[in-house]
Amino acid sequence: MTGDKAVELINEWLNLAKEVGDMNLNRMEYNENRYNYAMDRMNVIRQEINEYHKHMNEC
Repeated sequence: MTGDKAVELINEWLNLAKEVGDMNLNRMEYNENRYNYAMDRMNVIRQEINEYHKHMNEC
């Protein structure tokens, strides 16, 4: 993964976190499917970023 891809993933994670937060604060209508997707995707991104950091620290 490149640094640019890592930044893209972090931005996606931040957008998903905002969406989830807005649903939790009732600023946005709660959609269970979208909420579950966002939470699952955030976990995948977190794992990918952790692997990226691990790889960068090994270099």
